[in-house]
Amino acid sequence: MYVLGNMFTYTSWKVCLLVFITLHELASAQFPRQCISPQILSSGECCPGLFPEQTPDSNDQCGSTLGRGACVSITVDSRPHGPEYQLDGLDDREQWPTRFFNRSCRCNGRFDGYNCGSCKPGWTGDNCDTQIIV
Repeated sequence: MYVLGNMFTYTSWKVCLLVFITLHELASAQFPRQCISPQILSSGECCPGLFPEQTPDSNDQCGSTLGRGACVSITVDSRPHGPEYQLDGLDDREQWPTRFFNRSCRCNGRFDGYNCGSCKPGWTGDNCDTQIIV
């Protein structure tokens, strides 16, 4: 019985490790890598360039030179919380995401993504002008 218990524990450990590794690869972050450096976090602006490795031009924020989007101020709902909310001023989720950033990309038309570098669902192509027919 003891040997069977050890074998089950060993097998369970391997399964848990496999699940963790698989899910770790699928996980994504809340903020793009380009926006988590100390300088960017202190500036409060998350407006990465469309191709930051290829065009480090700071004027190309959000693909603006290609008409994909623009870096704009973030507006959030300013209505007061109800009386049931006890964490007023203490919760990072309040006024999300202005707790960290006050400017971000707003994409034009069918462009989408944190830097307007992808297409909205259902669209594809360099200019996001080809509808995906299912």
